[in-house]
Amino acid sequence: MANNTRFFDEFSRSIRLAVHTLAPARVVSYDAANKEADIELLFMTVYKDGSTERYPLIESAICLKHVGALSKDDIVFVGFAERALDNLQKEPFDPDASRLHDIRDAVVLGVIEL
Repeated sequence: MANNTRFFDEFSRSIRLAVHTLAPARVVSYDAANKEADIELLFMTVYKDGSTERYPLIESAICLKHVGALSKDDIVFVGFAERALDNLQKEPFDPDASRLHDIRDAVVLGVIEL
């Protein structure tokens, strides 16, 4: 029974680690005109064997209006949209993509003052 439990525990963990919800990140650059930032997640990917790897740079993350101007190396908190934001507009739309909770659909929610 212990082996079955271990399998399901590991399976459940791998699924939860693949669903991105919220994370801290560091601002690499900020485009004030478009309210977008290139960011680096501070969490790392952890593989089954225990090895780690940095996530790729997230380019052009949308910044919410209240966030204000960002500076390089600011620490921000980001959320990830349930579905792709590529076709975002002011009217309801079909995201026309299979991406779910993907880091490419990051939105800067605010600055963390450490």
